[in-house]
Amino acid sequence: MKKKSLIIIALLACQIIYSQQKKIEIKYERKKDNSIVFSYKKNVPGSYYLTVKFPRLENSFSSKTYNKVAKYAAGTLFTLKPRDREKGIAFSYNFKYIIGNPNPKINTKISYALPFKEGKSVKIIEANYLGEKYFGNNKPIDWKSFIISSKEPETVYSMRRGVVVEIVNEYQNDTKFNNSFTSKRNSIKVEHNDGTYAIYSGFDKNEIFVKLGQNIYPHTTLGKLSKFDESTYRLSFNVFHYLKNLLDDKKTTLKNRIHKTKYLNPTFYVDNTTKKIEHGKEYIVSFNEEIKLQEFSKREKRKYKKTPEKFQ
Repeated sequence: MKKKSLIIIALLACQIIYSQQKKIEIKYERKKDNSIVFSYKKNVPGSYYLTVKFPRLENSFSSKTYNKVAKYAAGTLFTLKPRDREKGIAFSYNFKYIIGNPNPKINTKISYALPFKEGKSVKIIEANYLGEKYFGNNKPIDWKSFIISSKEPETVYSMRRGVVVEIVNEYQNDTKFNNSFTSKRNSIKVEHNDGTYAIYSGFDKNEIFVKLGQNIYPHTTLGKLSKFDESTYRLSFNVFHYLKNLLDDKKTTLKNRIHKTKYLNPTFYVDNTTKKIEHGKEYIVSFNEEIKLQEFSKREKRKYKKTPEKFQ
């Protein structure tokens, strides 16, 4: 076989979002037929949207750009195939990624549980879009976020089944001042099975009860609230999914920044019925086994009947 003159420049210039840790690693393997199989290893939980580009690609009719949602711990991305099977492929590549699934298959039949103890009466307030008020951003047309305030450090519960994909546990709130706005709040992000997400914000430092990568279920205890000001504890929460422009590099002004998420207005199980919640109204937190098991398979339901403590 002819000696192959191959120049392979692996530009592992990852644009790692939110952390300097390598969240995703890419490797490739050259096959005997001179094709090259690319695969990934994911070191963090949750779905990540990945783009691989080839600034240089010789002796191949393959695409120069590949997009992939990496859901699992590892997997195959794509295969480069040579035009001339007797010669190797010369290439250079780079890749970037960000948390999120821009192609969700949203389950509109899901009923969410309010994130507090069953039987508790809560008043729901729809939050203003603070990006518009404080930073001049355009408000998303579909903006929807909720606030529940309390005089006590209530325990927060999950609204739906999912996986914990991000935890912020670094802020100790200063209650000497009455806060009207602060972005420094401890939070939990949960990815649901259908590619939607929920964010819960307002936890006390070191009072988060779940771990990164943990599977949670409706009404799993997440943590305890921190004081928002001198007299109030506050939970902020919303449900959303990512859009297809997740890795869009277009430069925009702060005011005209492109929104990369779509906010949802879920149906909640409250007052022993399912309904959309309304601004300023009070509701009784309801919960039952049907809500608990609505995303369980038949096999999981059988396991739950035998060992319900494993699904807390």
